[in-house]
Amino acid sequence: MKKGCGCGGNCKCSTEGYKRNSPDVNKKVNIIQSGNITMKGVDFPVKGVDNLGNTKIMKPGKDYKFPGTIVKETKHKK
Repeated sequence: MKKGCGCGGNCKCSTEGYKRNSPDVNKKVNIIQSGNITMKGVDFPVKGVDNLGNTKIMKPGKDYKFPGTIVKETKHKK
């Protein structure tokens, strides 16, 4: 388990997030250790919340920049 990913030690941080071929695509929550998020290769909208509280609904195929350094991703329910 990586330390300092912002998940309270309850998960492993993801480097691939919800990309279609990611080993983490079916997880309820993905923690990304970066404020730069790409949605290229992701097939559905994702809600991102950074460690500063900034929230974005991210759409497939686009790139996003968060002010924070850690982003918690969840599948966005329409």
